[in-house]
Amino acid sequence: MQRSKKPSPLLFSEPATSSEFGLDCQYSSLPVEHLLTSEKVLAVISSGTSADLDCDPRHVHSGLTALSQPALSEVWSTSGAVVSGADKALCWSQCDETLFAVHRIDSSDYPDQQEAIYQAYTTLLSFIGGRGYSDIVRVWNYMPHINHGEDDAESYRQFCLGRQKAFADSTYDENTFPSACALGHDGDRTIIYLLAGKRPVIHIENPLQESAYNYPRKYGPASPSFARASLAKWRDTHHLYISGTASILGCRSHHPNNLAGQLQTTFDNIDSLLQHSADQADLGECPQMGLLKIYIRNPADFLCIEERVRLRFPSTPVQYLQADICRRELLVEIDGLCFLGSSIAATQLAENRGG
Repeated sequence: MQRSKKPSPLLFSEPATSSEFGLDCQYSSLPVEHLLTSEKVLAVISSGTSADLDCDPRHVHSGLTALSQPALSEVWSTSGAVVSGADKALCWSQCDETLFAVHRIDSSDYPDQQEAIYQAYTTLLSFIGGRGYSDIVRVWNYMPHINHGEDDAESYRQFCLGRQKAFADSTYDENTFPSACALGHDGDRTIIYLLAGKRPVIHIENPLQESAYNYPRKYGPASPSFARASLAKWRDTHHLYISGTASILGCRSHHPNNLAGQLQTTFDNIDSLLQHSADQADLGECPQMGLLKIYIRNPADFLCIEERVRLRFPSTPVQYLQADICRRELLVEIDGLCFLGSSIAATQLAENRGG
């Protein structure tokens, strides 16, 4: 497969102004307000102590704490004209083929986690479907105190219940579940943001892991509703979105509270997923990570993780964030994005829909 001519996604010296590839993502250390001056910016996801710019629907603060300095923002830019707007807790921006949408939930408004997530997802799914962008590519979920509560009352398990019910009511099933992650923080607001498009998407599983939507009952009353990866076409390029990946083989956590073991298993899972994606989507070669996002439970582990990640992915831009992982014994989770060339047959996406 021919590699895209896309430049390496290094840190911006100036905000993105255009992307000949339809949709682009880079990390930037520039101030959020500066990044938003570009009319080609679809969304800016910030962390740490960035300015409060909720007045611009294209800006989302994740609620997570940045561990590396300077803090980086995730900047999505497009070649098309961007329009944006807001309606109560839902904000959105879109170009001709891409829709970005975010829903914010204040804990004080919805003390019942399951109901809060159900309402948020139902609103998001109805909104994107109504605008003609019903193929969800990727979802990010950041919520307060993800591990609070015991057994089925745990916040994450209640989140899974609400999400699953919303997907079922909106006729999404395991063939259309997007790639996703779910992380926790100490704030009081849940942030759910997603990318959706108009083209069919290939959703891909990892041979080393049980599909999350098939987890047995011991992991909760509702299985997590996400795919391990999703392949989407944006104009003249393809993106492979890697879901939050941790030290899980089959459906069991491995190396509980063992950082080195968890990192190695997570790397192995990513390698397996990338190779399986190449095989299933007929990519011709194994994709290379273009961006990485590392979620770290204990800030004291940052330097050790940074060193290991630098050795494993020496040229890949990385964002490091403090976050609680959905399973209490897990210390680190990794997700990311691969930028692929344009030679994948367009028919593959339609033929393999549902992966």
